[in-house]
Amino acid sequence: MIIGLVGDLEGDREWAVARLRELGERGDVEVVCQLGDLRFGMGPRSEDYLEAIEAVCAEHDLRLLCVNGNHEDWARLDAMWADPAHRDEDGTPRPIEVTAHVTLLPRGHRWEMGGRSFVALGGAPSVNRLRLTEGVDWWPTEVITDEHVAATIAGGPADVVLLHDSPAPPWCTAPVREIAEGNPNDWPEMILAEAEEGMAQVTRAALGVRPRLVAHGHFHVAGEAVVRLPGAGHDTTIWSLAANGDPRNVRLLDLTTLSDPV
Repeated sequence: MIIGLVGDLEGDREWAVARLRELGERGDVEVVCQLGDLRFGMGPRSEDYLEAIEAVCAEHDLRLLCVNGNHEDWARLDAMWADPAHRDEDGTPRPIEVTAHVTLLPRGHRWEMGGRSFVALGGAPSVNRLRLTEGVDWWPTEVITDEHVAATIAGGPADVVLLHDSPAPPWCTAPVREIAEGNPNDWPEMILAEAEEGMAQVTRAALGVRPRLVAHGHFHVAGEAVVRLPGAGHDTTIWSLAANGDPRNVRLLDLTTLSDPV
């Protein structure tokens, strides 16, 4: 089984539709996992954007599974997952089908696909939050909490972890490490501290799950690394995906080999 992975889309309707169409036209991809910053519910034409994505997925019978990023309408997401209809009897949030082919994945959600076990952990601190307006284009619940990390780890090891944010150095790709340690955009210390805490939360989750593959977006850079997580008896491949406008926004994943398809 081959699946598609798509990094940050940032509400770019034309780009999103074109990339999904390309994946659908391959004929061998039935599932696409989007790694956050879809910008769900954001902007004056958010419903048109979602309808366009649904239309291309329906055309090619694609199932789009979305890990939430920091740039989503978290007030809306929180309200949806607070609804008992979107929770199990024990209160665990369930995936939400927002259209016939588009599903939002809650933090800590686990599933199996193509003989592989998956776990999703979305969210991240917005490094540009000082330029945003709370309740309009930024919400505090974007961040990953200890509860989210615990829920992610609780199920034990998994083959694949899908994230929005990246694990911290040294458990990341070289381009991500350069950004995390170099602060090329000159963010203030307060923001850097928040970003570091976000990466620390993701790191705790990754070290707890010890996956064979990690894929994430958020940093808008493409890279690949192979690391050995503490306590793991196997290597872990890390993929960072670029954002909309960059061809490296999309990758294919062969679930048999957990690598690029031949």
